[in-house]
Amino acid sequence: MSQREDVQDLASVAIAASRWDDARELLVTALASIPLNWRALQEDESRVRAAFWDQEEFLAFVAHHRGRYEKPIIWIGTSYSKMWWQLAVANSEQERVDEALECLERALALEPDHPRLWVEKGFLLNGLGRHEAALECYRTAATIRDWTSQLLVARALRGQGSALIDLERFEEAQQAYRKSLELDPESGIARQELEYIDRVLKERESETLPWFLQCISNPPSDPLTKQLLALVDGLESVPGPRTIGSDNYAKVSEAFLNRGWDGFEKAFDAIVPRTRPDYVDIKRELLREPIFNPRVHSRMTRIFLKQATIDEVTTEIENERKPDRAQ
Repeated sequence: MSQREDVQDLASVAIAASRWDDARELLVTALASIPLNWRALQEDESRVRAAFWDQEEFLAFVAHHRGRYEKPIIWIGTSYSKMWWQLAVANSEQERVDEALECLERALALEPDHPRLWVEKGFLLNGLGRHEAALECYRTAATIRDWTSQLLVARALRGQGSALIDLERFEEAQQAYRKSLELDPESGIARQELEYIDRVLKERESETLPWFLQCISNPPSDPLTKQLLALVDGLESVPGPRTIGSDNYAKVSEAFLNRGWDGFEKAFDAIVPRTRPDYVDIKRELLREPIFNPRVHSRMTRIFLKQATIDEVTTEIENERKPDRAQ
């Protein structure tokens, strides 16, 4: 192993231990004597010599080029582009972002098609709020080589997703993270981000839907509430203020109209704790208020969607009441 290979390994150890000054000192010294005309990939009549960054990259190259090269592929350990990348990481961790970006430009001048350099540049630019530029870097990282390993492409796709979230282009971010999971099914980050995006999209959908449509698309999840709604179905309505008072009813109804059944549960539980012996009785009576009635939600939705007229719904309500009058 050469002295410069030792530097790469020592720098990796220092970076892993967050010894940024030690890493910087090692790398700056080594990078001061880059051989003239150094190239990451060198080919002559007898062999192919390449400065791979790691085993994953080596195996991806060999698998892709199998059959193209009859000559041996030799892995030379010293990669100056990787050293510049390592120095960029050390600088960024010490919040020397401008210096880190300059290191990446030096690295790209030596090896312009290395995906990790584009990923790191995208990461730094995204942190600076330059999300569009970061997105382009991540896209370049995913496509610049046709032999990039699946795991590295998945990393670039996750970067795209992150930049797209910051740009509030959530549907595109969702697609990027889903593609990344196809390549790297074990990624917990991708799954967490997809859950976050799903929550955001549901919230956005709820904000654009009328409250009665929200209640249908997101019905109550609390088992007790579902049971009580079934019990009071068909009973005479009771005004909410009569059950919990005008001020409390205003709080619960506002939460319900703005945030649906989740808002209802939180607001009601804040007023009537579940530990109260009469919790069930009070909730049951409150659910007889018309705005909580699923039938009301259904009728208003039909009118909204022009599936029924107001007169038709009024007639329907009157017909439901007739048997009660007959009794």
